[in-house]
Amino acid sequence: MLLDIGGQNLARSTGASSSDISRVPVDKFSTVEFKLKLQLYKVRFLLLTRNLKLAKREVKLAMNIARGGDSSMALLLKSQLEYARGNHRKAIKLLMASSNRTDTAFLSIFNNNLGCIYYQLGKYQTSSLFFSKALTNCSSLRKDKPLKLATFSQDNSLLLIYNCGVQYLTCGKPILAARCFQKASLVFYKQPLLWLRLSECCLMALKKGLIRSGRVPSDRLEVRVHVVGKGKWRQLVLEDHILRNGHVDSFERDDSCLSNDEQLKLSMSLARQCLLNVLHLLDSYRENCSKSGLPSNPSVDENDSSEVSSSKNSNHKTLHSIDSKAFVGLGQVNSNGDIREQKGGTSQEVIENSLSYYEDICRRENQLIKQAALANLAYVELELDNPVKALLVAKSLLEIPECSRVYIFLGHVYAAEALCLLNRPKEAAEHLSFYLSGGNIVELPFSQEDCEKWRVERTAEFEDVNAAAKISSLEDSQNIVFLKPEEARATIYSNFAAMHAMQGEYERADQLVTQALSIIPNSPEATLTAVYVDLLLGKPQEALAKLKRCSRIRFLPSGITLNKSS
Repeated sequence: MLLDIGGQNLARSTGASSSDISRVPVDKFSTVEFKLKLQLYKVRFLLLTRNLKLAKREVKLAMNIARGGDSSMALLLKSQLEYARGNHRKAIKLLMASSNRTDTAFLSIFNNNLGCIYYQLGKYQTSSLFFSKALTNCSSLRKDKPLKLATFSQDNSLLLIYNCGVQYLTCGKPILAARCFQKASLVFYKQPLLWLRLSECCLMALKKGLIRSGRVPSDRLEVRVHVVGKGKWRQLVLEDHILRNGHVDSFERDDSCLSNDEQLKLSMSLARQCLLNVLHLLDSYRENCSKSGLPSNPSVDENDSSEVSSSKNSNHKTLHSIDSKAFVGLGQVNSNGDIREQKGGTSQEVIENSLSYYEDICRRENQLIKQAALANLAYVELELDNPVKALLVAKSLLEIPECSRVYIFLGHVYAAEALCLLNRPKEAAEHLSFYLSGGNIVELPFSQEDCEKWRVERTAEFEDVNAAAKISSLEDSQNIVFLKPEEARATIYSNFAAMHAMQGEYERADQLVTQALSIIPNSPEATLTAVYVDLLLGKPQEALAKLKRCSRIRFLPSGITLNKSS
């Protein structure tokens, strides 16, 4: 980005001749403005690398330099800092204090940031209004200014459209969200989070009954034939979709995913394609990091996943925010958990340490995205009636080092369901027995604390607009609604009951499903299992009574929907 220093004359009207211009000192105002711009870029760098502690100190210096002049950009960055620290009310006050309301480009940033803040406050309609205003500002910018490179560089419309997509997804409008993500893919096509969001649009549409599961015969999914080349080089290519390393190596290209007007048609096949894109991009990122040989920051605790929230994301929405103390990335951690700054460090050391810390954060966030993508992919394969693939994906999820207990639970349950579909109930029982502590007692698969790790303040998921708030990392939280620990326990009881019923042990199945219903009486899955067991036991009246109690519940033609897609 070029620095716009401002066209101030070096020679002031003090009677200096042209021969004396070289000896005239540079205009004091131009020097101050240049210093301010450099300082603002330094703050932006620190914010982008999430070094909040040092950014706080540098933004104070920027405010001192801007004193008496135009401090709108400094206030904007200070607002972004408070936003990243979770001080949303203070961030609004700082934004409102910025005085530059006439520049259209600045207004688009201003409105975008307000939209991001109100989104975090849960005021989604207000947030949507500000995003619309920001898009209007971008449209005015293109109309009012000549079509030059500088004009296009200030056009942030695609970034704003991505933010609108996140907004629509949170508000339960998957079709509108998918259209926004499709447009934003022009700039975000290499971002795994974009494809994860698109897959979530499909999963949400399935939950709302807007699309069907789209099960097709598995033989149509395993092998495809393509004609490649021309003339004497023309040949047939068999596309193999057998999973290796937990996911399909090649991408499926299905023209049916596009409608006549080139809009994406949401489907489970599209969800699978998007999730495969996520895994492919994550693998590419890991390979690039290993080639670059960037060092890891020893001050980052790889086990502290509470610093990373997403994200969300979906059946699992994974977007994650970072704890304010964790952003420092400079110095050592003392016994109180605070980070001591290294004294005497050069600017180059600050840059290297910040970048190294940022790389560590990105690697951790990518691990969380991978967990969400594999869990969603296992669910999608079950919906597409591909239990073999679902089993392989679920096992890959369980093999991830330091995998979240929530996703370990989903991995075991999806693996169990796939094994049941493959008529291997004993192996399925082994996965569910992971939570048995003796007899029929099921332990909690995860704690409430494990759930809260994914719900910490989300400073992520919206895109940075120039100096705007960078709210994107991983888990867009409002979208993610995990089962509560007790509900997860009830789900295991229900699944055990279904397996015992399949094996003819009806009395034990009845005991287990009764325990499930005592925890979650309105669960559609547990109710259907109980009705099935009652019918097997010759109790039609009891089965009918259970169905009547749940008459307002809409039963979806899907597998065991354990993770609630918003």
